[in-house]
Amino acid sequence: MLITSRSIKHTSVKRSKAKLLSQGMSIVELLIGVAIGLFLLAGASTMFVGNVTNSRRILLETRINQDLRATMDLVTRDLRRGAYWENSLAGTLATGSTSITQPNPYSAVTTDGSTQINYRYTRDTPEDNVLNSDTEQFGFRLNTSIHAVQMKIGASWQTITHTDILTIPNNGFVITPTETAIDIRSACAKTCTGTSCPQVQVRTYNIVLTGVSKTDTAVSRTLRSQIRVRNDALSGSCPA
Repeated sequence: MLITSRSIKHTSVKRSKAKLLSQGMSIVELLIGVAIGLFLLAGASTMFVGNVTNSRRILLETRINQDLRATMDLVTRDLRRGAYWENSLAGTLATGSTSITQPNPYSAVTTDGSTQINYRYTRDTPEDNVLNSDTEQFGFRLNTSIHAVQMKIGASWQTITHTDILTIPNNGFVITPTETAIDIRSACAKTCTGTSCPQVQVRTYNIVLTGVSKTDTAVSRTLRSQIRVRNDALSGSCPA
């Protein structure tokens, strides 16, 4: 068998290529691969941390929003009942020449600054036309010492916001009253003059409630509500 120089050269080239392939990656190639892997890992880690942070923020916002809505619903529903009097007809109509109308013992709705409101409504069955200070006086206020909204029932105040979840800042419970007097002297049988003529007081209260997360002060929510007291206050009287 003849072995030519050409076949020897071809065999030598094959062996050289195999030797190069068997040597693996160089240090430069290895470093480039590691750098690319670290870059991809950093991007994936950033996305994971971002997702976890957003999920935590959404959870905190949901908890705050739920607690604030429950509080605002309670304030709205109860304040609307202010000045309710079962025997209200006695305050608007009197029969007989010597009879007089009886003033509503529950008509007062007052604010103490911009962070507290006080009101009354009857809970008697049957109606006794007498204000019971232990069961028929109510209110809402911001307690700045514990940063929570409280509800008054009788003589005691009860916290209604969850102090483990959120705090109410010093400006987080603001009450702004709007009272409109409507003159109704035209309803009198006799002409009424002066300042003692009957009028109806329409009372509306704008309430702003803000809560801040107890664990992350960057997370906060604000709710607003406009509440009209359904039982208008009647003052003055028609001439006899």
